[in-house]
Amino acid sequence: MQKLTKDILIAALPLRTAQFVIRLWNRDDLDKLAIWPKYPFPYEAFDFSFKDTNAEEKDVYFRKRSENPNMVITVVDLTEQPAMGYFAPHSIGWNDRKIGNFGYRIMPSHCDKGIGTSVLREAVQWVFKCGMNTICLDVAASNSRAIRCYENIGFVKTGEIWREDQNLSSIDMADVRYDFLRPHVRFDNSVPHICFWLMELRKEKQEKPNKTDAGDA
Repeated sequence: MQKLTKDILIAALPLRTAQFVIRLWNRDDLDKLAIWPKYPFPYEAFDFSFKDTNAEEKDVYFRKRSENPNMVITVVDLTEQPAMGYFAPHSIGWNDRKIGNFGYRIMPSHCDKGIGTSVLREAVQWVFKCGMNTICLDVAASNSRAIRCYENIGFVKTGEIWREDQNLSSIDMADVRYDFLRPHVRFDNSVPHICFWLMELRKEKQEKPNKTDAGDA
Protein backbone atom coordinates (compact mmCIF):
# COMPACT_ATOMS: atom_id res chain seq x y z
CA MET A 1 0.00 0.00 0.00
CA GLN A 2 1.32 3.42 -0.96
CA LYS A 3 2.37 5.61 1.95
CA LEU A 4 -0.11 8.43 2.46
CA THR A 5 1.44 11.91 2.54
CA LYS A 6 0.41 15.54 2.62
CA ASP A 7 1.49 15.88 -1.00
CA ILE A 8 -1.05 13.23 -2.04
CA LEU A 9 -3.91 15.20 -0.47
CA ILE A 10 -2.74 18.43 -2.08
CA ALA A 11 -2.29 16.79 -5.50
CA ALA A 12 -5.99 15.83 -5.50
CA LEU A 13 -7.01 19.51 -5.29
CA PRO A 14 -8.88 21.47 -6.47
CA LEU A 15 -12.28 19.80 -6.03
CA ARG A 16 -14.91 21.21 -8.37
CA THR A 17 -18.69 20.88 -8.15
CA ALA A 18 -21.52 22.77 -9.81
CA GLN A 19 -21.84 24.89 -6.66
CA PHE A 20 -18.30 25.51 -5.42
CA VAL A 21 -14.58 24.83 -5.63
CA ILE A 22 -12.42 23.58 -2.76
CA ARG A 23 -8.74 24.45 -3.24
CA LEU A 24 -5.47 24.87 -1.36
CA TRP A 25 -5.33 28.28 0.32
CA ASN A 26 -2.85 31.03 -0.49
CA ARG A 27 -1.66 34.12 1.37
CA ASP A 28 -4.31 36.37 -0.23
CA ASP A 29 -7.02 34.10 1.14
CA LEU A 30 -5.95 34.94 4.67
CA ASP A 31 -6.79 38.58 4.01
CA LYS A 32 -10.18 37.59 2.58
CA LEU A 33 -10.99 35.44 5.62
CA ALA A 34 -9.91 38.25 7.95
CA ILE A 35 -12.59 40.61 6.61
CA TRP A 36 -15.47 38.19 7.03
CA PRO A 37 -18.28 39.85 9.00
CA LYS A 38 -18.45 38.85 12.64
CA TYR A 39 -20.57 35.88 13.61
CA PRO A 40 -23.82 36.75 15.40
CA PHE A 41 -24.78 35.55 18.86
CA PRO A 42 -24.20 32.84 19.99
CA TYR A 43 -21.41 32.07 17.51
CA GLU A 44 -19.06 34.97 18.24
CA ALA A 45 -16.29 32.60 19.34
CA PHE A 46 -15.91 31.41 15.73
CA ASP A 47 -14.46 34.70 14.50
CA PHE A 48 -10.95 34.05 13.19
CA SER A 49 -8.19 34.81 15.68
CA PHE A 50 -6.25 36.74 13.03
CA LYS A 51 -9.04 39.22 12.17
CA ASP A 52 -7.33 42.15 13.90
CA THR A 53 -3.67 41.25 13.25
CA ASN A 54 -1.34 43.22 10.99
CA ALA A 55 0.15 42.04 7.69
CA GLU A 56 3.38 40.78 9.24
CA GLU A 57 1.51 38.76 11.85
CA LYS A 58 -0.67 37.29 9.12
CA ASP A 59 2.47 36.32 7.19
CA VAL A 60 3.71 34.38 10.20
CA TYR A 61 0.31 32.78 10.77
CA PHE A 62 0.10 31.69 7.13
CA ARG A 63 3.65 30.34 7.00
CA LYS A 64 3.39 28.30 10.21
CA ARG A 65 0.17 26.64 9.18
CA SER A 66 1.17 26.05 5.59
CA GLU A 67 4.44 24.44 6.71
CA ASN A 68 2.79 22.25 9.36
CA PRO A 69 3.43 18.68 8.09
CA ASN A 70 0.24 17.38 9.68
CA MET A 71 -2.19 20.03 8.41
CA VAL A 72 -3.73 20.87 5.05
CA ILE A 73 -5.69 24.12 4.72
CA THR A 74 -8.24 24.65 2.00
CA VAL A 75 -10.71 27.40 1.17
CA VAL A 76 -14.03 27.25 -0.63
CA ASP A 77 -14.97 29.52 -3.52
CA LEU A 78 -18.41 30.29 -4.87
CA THR A 79 -18.65 31.99 -8.25
CA GLU A 80 -19.75 35.23 -6.62
CA GLN A 81 -17.83 34.85 -3.36
CA PRO A 82 -14.19 33.69 -3.14
CA ALA A 83 -12.96 32.25 0.16
CA MET A 84 -16.46 31.85 1.62
CA GLY A 85 -15.43 28.71 3.46
CA TYR A 86 -12.45 27.23 5.30
CA PHE A 87 -11.68 23.54 5.83
CA ALA A 88 -8.45 22.51 7.54
CA PRO A 89 -7.81 18.89 8.58
CA HIS A 90 -5.02 18.75 11.15
CA SER A 91 -3.42 16.48 13.74
CA ILE A 92 -3.13 13.99 10.89
CA GLY A 93 -1.65 10.57 11.58
CA TRP A 94 -0.25 9.55 8.22
CA ASN A 95 0.71 6.03 9.24
CA ASP A 96 -2.69 5.15 10.71
CA ARG A 97 -4.49 7.24 8.05
CA LYS A 98 -6.45 9.21 10.59
CA ILE A 99 -7.40 12.88 10.78
CA GLY A 100 -7.35 13.82 14.46
CA ASN A 101 -9.44 16.98 14.08
CA PHE A 102 -10.30 19.75 11.66
CA GLY A 103 -11.20 23.40 11.54
CA TYR A 104 -14.31 24.25 9.53
CA ARG A 105 -16.13 27.52 9.00
CA ILE A 106 -18.58 28.95 6.51
CA MET A 107 -18.97 32.71 6.07
CA PRO A 108 -21.78 33.91 8.39
CA SER A 109 -23.95 35.12 5.50
CA HIS A 110 -23.90 31.62 3.97
CA CYS A 111 -24.80 29.65 7.10
CA ASP A 112 -28.14 27.83 7.42
CA LYS A 113 -28.46 27.49 3.64
CA GLY A 114 -27.29 23.90 3.20
CA ILE A 115 -23.98 24.86 1.59
CA GLY A 116 -22.00 23.95 4.71
CA THR A 117 -23.16 20.34 4.66
CA SER A 118 -22.53 20.06 0.91
CA VAL A 119 -18.99 21.41 1.26
CA LEU A 120 -18.17 19.15 4.20
CA ARG A 121 -19.48 16.09 2.37
CA GLU A 122 -17.24 16.85 -0.60
CA ALA A 123 -14.24 17.44 1.69
CA VAL A 124 -14.84 14.15 3.49
CA GLN A 125 -14.97 12.29 0.18
CA TRP A 126 -11.72 13.97 -0.85
CA VAL A 127 -9.70 12.70 2.12
CA PHE A 128 -11.26 9.25 2.00
CA LYS A 129 -10.53 8.87 -1.72
CA CYS A 130 -6.93 9.86 -1.02
CA GLY A 131 -6.60 7.02 1.48
CA MET A 132 -7.72 8.29 4.87
CA ASN A 133 -9.67 5.76 6.95
CA THR A 134 -10.96 7.82 9.89
CA ILE A 135 -11.87 11.44 10.59
CA CYS A 136 -12.30 12.66 14.17
CA LEU A 137 -13.46 15.97 15.59
CA ASP A 138 -14.64 17.64 18.76
CA VAL A 139 -17.53 20.09 18.86
CA ALA A 140 -19.18 22.08 21.63
CA ALA A 141 -22.20 20.12 22.81
CA SER A 142 -24.20 23.35 22.72
CA ASN A 143 -23.50 23.89 19.01
CA SER A 144 -26.57 22.12 17.65
CA ARG A 145 -26.17 23.59 14.17
CA ALA A 146 -22.70 22.10 13.69
CA ILE A 147 -23.70 18.77 15.27
CA ARG A 148 -26.65 18.49 12.87
CA CYS A 149 -24.30 19.11 9.95
CA TYR A 150 -21.82 16.46 11.12
CA GLU A 151 -24.53 13.87 11.77
CA ASN A 152 -25.97 14.44 8.28
CA ILE A 153 -22.59 13.44 6.88
CA GLY A 154 -22.48 10.33 9.05
CA PHE A 155 -20.35 11.35 12.05
CA VAL A 156 -21.32 9.61 15.29
CA LYS A 157 -20.65 10.60 18.89
CA THR A 158 -17.98 8.52 20.55
CA GLY A 159 -17.55 10.30 23.89
CA GLU A 160 -17.28 13.63 25.63
CA ILE A 161 -14.64 15.85 27.19
CA TRP A 162 -14.97 18.83 29.54
CA ARG A 163 -12.77 21.86 29.03
CA GLU A 164 -12.11 24.70 31.41
CA ASP A 165 -13.48 27.98 30.07
CA GLN A 166 -12.98 31.03 32.27
CA ASN A 167 -15.04 33.14 29.85
CA LEU A 168 -18.10 31.45 31.29
CA SER A 169 -17.47 33.22 34.59
CA SER A 170 -18.59 36.51 33.05
CA ILE A 171 -21.87 35.08 31.74
CA ASP A 172 -25.14 35.28 33.65
CA MET A 173 -26.22 31.67 33.21
CA ALA A 174 -29.71 32.60 34.45
CA ASP A 175 -30.21 34.76 31.37
CA VAL A 176 -32.76 33.09 29.08
CA ARG A 177 -30.44 33.73 26.13
CA TYR A 178 -28.20 31.00 27.52
CA ASP A 179 -30.86 28.33 27.91
CA PHE A 180 -29.14 26.44 25.06
CA LEU A 181 -25.80 26.54 26.88
CA ARG A 182 -26.79 25.84 30.47
CA PRO A 183 -27.14 22.01 30.19
CA HIS A 184 -23.57 21.78 28.88
CA VAL A 185 -21.81 23.78 31.59
CA ARG A 186 -20.64 22.61 34.97
CA PHE A 187 -18.52 24.06 37.76
CA ASP A 188 -15.75 21.99 39.34
CA ASN A 189 -14.56 23.70 42.52
CA SER A 190 -16.07 26.93 41.15
CA VAL A 191 -14.10 26.55 37.90
CA PRO A 192 -16.40 26.62 34.84
CA HIS A 193 -16.14 23.82 32.28
CA ILE A 194 -17.99 23.28 29.03
CA CYS A 195 -18.81 19.96 27.38
CA PHE A 196 -17.53 18.93 23.96
CA TRP A 197 -18.71 15.90 22.03
CA LEU A 198 -16.12 13.65 20.42
CA MET A 199 -17.31 12.50 17.00
CA GLU A 200 -15.92 10.14 14.38
CA LEU A 201 -16.54 9.05 10.82
CA ARG A 202 -15.02 5.89 9.39
CA LYS A 203 -14.57 5.40 5.69
CA GLU A 204 -16.41 2.09 5.59
CA LYS A 205 -19.41 3.51 7.45
CA GLN A 206 -19.86 6.77 5.58
CA GLU A 207 -23.51 7.35 4.88
CA LYS A 208 -24.85 7.94 1.39
CA PRO A 209 -25.56 11.59 0.60
CA ASN A 210 -29.00 12.86 1.59
CA LYS A 211 -31.30 14.16 -1.14
CA THR A 212 -31.29 17.64 0.35
CA ASP A 213 -29.24 19.59 2.84
CA ALA A 214 -31.72 22.46 3.25
CA GLY A 215 -31.65 23.96 6.71
CA ASP A 216 -28.23 22.60 7.63
CA ALA A 217 -25.06 24.52 8.42
